[in-house]
This record gives sequence, C-alpha cells and structure tokens, in this order.
Amino acid sequence: MSTLQQKIEAMEKVGAGEVAEQTLQKLIDLHVQKYERYVTEVQRELAPFEQRYGMNSAECHRRFMAGEMGDDADIMEWMGLYDDVLLYQDRLATLRAATQA
Repeated sequence: MSTLQQKIEAMEKVGAGEVAEQTLQKLIDLHVQKYERYVTEVQRELAPFEQRYGMNSAECHRRFMAGEMGDDADIMEWMGLYDDVLLYQDRLATLRAATQA
C-alpha cells in the first residue's frame, strides 16, 4: 500500500475522510486548471505552423507518424509542441476520470 493510501485511510479512520476528499478535489482542480492553461498556451504556439502548412496539428501528426512530413526542423518543432498538447490532454483526462470515480 502506498504512503498516500495509508494517509487517506488514517484520515478516514479518525473521521476526517470528507476533509481529505475535499482537499484532494481542490488539488485535482488546481492541476486541471494548470493543464488547461498549458494546452491553451501551446495551441497558440501551434497556430503559426498550422497556418504556414495549411493543415491542423492532428493531421500533420498523423502524416508525420506515417513518414510523410520529413524531418525538417520546423516540422520537428511543431510535432514537439503537439506532443506536449497530447501529453497535457492525457493528464487532463486522467484527472477528470479520477473526479468521476
């Protein structure tokens, strides 16, 4: 059992489970806000690439993974930024799923 689980169980045992849950929810909410902000910031950085190449980042990523986009520095930077968006979206999904459990 992890240390976090032990701490939560201890809080529940002493009748403070609701406080622990509220605190964890606040922490999750803060992280959701942080990753939403990150996604917004990176999407602004993606816009010039999308305009320059006339396609959205998802399409470029699909084509990049199929080996159709080459390895130009511009494309590599674009895909690095898009990978960040995918990472942040995955973290958001994980946090949101935890609040619905």
